[in-house]
Amino acid sequence: MIQIKLSKMELRNFKGIKEFVLDIRSWNASIFGENGKGKTTLYDAFLWVLFGKDSANRADFAVKPQDQFGNDVHYLETDVILEFLINGQPKTLRKMLKEKWTRKRGTATEEFTGHETSYWVDAVPVKAKEYADVINSIINETAFKLLTNPFYFCAQLSWQDRRKTLMEICGDVSDEEVIASDKSLSELANILNGKSINDQRKIIAEKIKMLNSQIEEIPIKINELSRTVLGEEINYSVVEAGLLEHKASLRKIEQSMMDASQLTSEYLRKQQEAFRLSIVLGDRKKELDSAAYAGIKQLLDEKTMLENEKYRLENSKLSLGEKIKSCSAEVTKLADFMADLRTNWGAINATTFITPDPDNFICPTCKRSLPEHDIKHQVQEMKESFDQNKQNELAKINADGKALKERKEKLESDATKFNEELFQCEAKIQEINERLVELGKDIGVEPKDSVAPNYEADEKYRQLKSQYDALMDELNKPVGDTASELLQQKVKETVEIENLNKLLSVREVAQKAKARIEELKDEERTLANQLSEFEKQRYLIEQFIKAKVNLLEETINNQFKIVKWKLFDVQINGGISECCEAMIDGVTWPNVNHAGRVNAGLDIINVLADHYSCTAPIWIDFRESVSRIIDTSSQVINLIKSEPDKVLRVEVA
Repeated sequence: MIQIKLSKMELRNFKGIKEFVLDIRSWNASIFGENGKGKTTLYDAFLWVLFGKDSANRADFAVKPQDQFGNDVHYLETDVILEFLINGQPKTLRKMLKEKWTRKRGTATEEFTGHETSYWVDAVPVKAKEYADVINSIINETAFKLLTNPFYFCAQLSWQDRRKTLMEICGDVSDEEVIASDKSLSELANILNGKSINDQRKIIAEKIKMLNSQIEEIPIKINELSRTVLGEEINYSVVEAGLLEHKASLRKIEQSMMDASQLTSEYLRKQQEAFRLSIVLGDRKKELDSAAYAGIKQLLDEKTMLENEKYRLENSKLSLGEKIKSCSAEVTKLADFMADLRTNWGAINATTFITPDPDNFICPTCKRSLPEHDIKHQVQEMKESFDQNKQNELAKINADGKALKERKEKLESDATKFNEELFQCEAKIQEINERLVELGKDIGVEPKDSVAPNYEADEKYRQLKSQYDALMDELNKPVGDTASELLQQKVKETVEIENLNKLLSVREVAQKAKARIEELKDEERTLANQLSEFEKQRYLIEQFIKAKVNLLEETINNQFKIVKWKLFDVQINGGISECCEAMIDGVTWPNVNHAGRVNAGLDIINVLADHYSCTAPIWIDFRESVSRIIDTSSQVINLIKSEPDKVLRVEVA
């Protein structure tokens, strides 16, 4: 067990303390003073020397003294010395912060250029790393703060770190021990199969999420498939039986027609050929029926594509109309501008030079008329200037007119091009409208028509139908009242057979949809069973965690006298989440009064001291609000608020 005790501390220019010596000779001590006199500053200085932080665990706090305006007081050295007894052996640590002032070449004044920190161990100057190594060789920073601050463990450590430290102190419970403690958890060993609880819990959570997602998708798929099945249930056995009956009736009618007309061998051959063609034609219709059900989507896609193209073309049409309108308006404006230029050109071109009166040419100095040759010279210069200005104005008008003409021709050309594009656009819209009408006829309005094939659009069908109709025209020529009646019956039976064949043609699609729906329902039941199994496993794991936590809580709480630890929360949905909350008389740490937190912190420090095999000075702030503290083997330094003490007063126990 390492015993660290503070023997003496000397401060100079540290925060608000100009100079102070705390000489307590390794005993417990109480420091009295009213608020603002530096009690907490002593603890800050203590931690600053060791770890460069204050009691709030801040590394950037103000160390140097400050004036009444909050500005640093310069040219002072902040110096703190700590004298310890470690297992009875003295150890001195010293740290000093000093400003650096530098006089640049050619200047008479010094400038502040930063700080420098100096370190000493047992009066020997050392570097920062050597200084830190010495401190860490005694005890690491986290452990030291845990052992010196009753509030550090519960207030500044995260609950995860608190929980981890408690596990290190009291030891963990193996999964096998937890399972053996409760028979209801026996199945868990097979479920884990060598995996850790945390890994298996993650696997189960992922499986449950995936299964829920798959189960949610199945009703959507079933609903989509249900749309492909007819709304009314059809008894296809009845349909097939009816088809056979109508075909038999048709054959009797045809036979009767043959008998009634006393057909020749040629008539029989034609009838056999017609019968063969009817079979081939029926097969072709079945092929077209199958293709139509597959092709309806293609027709709808084509319709959508054409409607989108039509929308785009109509927008282009509107845009071209606006462009044509804009070009026409600008051409009109340019024509007006050009007319104005021609008018100006004619007016300027018609102007002539007017010779000024010779009497107006007077010398500005002597006020006499200028000599005749000077007058002629000036008049000539004036005429040349007039002619030059006139030519310049006419040239500018010509240049402006040429530019306007080019712009006008360009706009007229653009308008022609836009008109051509508009014509093409309208032609394409007309073409699309015609095709949309055709598609509308193919697709139809009613659901039964939406999949009806267009037999006449098929070249092979038309040829077969033409051959069949030609033969039937010959075979169905009236031979009397009986033949006419038989023909009507034949037409009626043929229509019935065609209608029944249409119903049978959609049977396969409906049967496949129903079969897939049943598969999805089976899959949904399978997934639900799997989900139930994984939820059962999740429940077992939650019970495992609860059992493990109960064992851990009992083990851990036996180590403490005052504090009891809450290591898990039961959530609203019945789940269990880990936590680590200190409880004092059934009250959580944040809700306990100051005295309760101090004694709880001392209880924790006592356990931590045994774990780390080390004791260190414990600083207790606001000690005046704690009437009695529990026993501890560590040195205790009490910081007590005392209004009468205007300067710090120290009492050594």
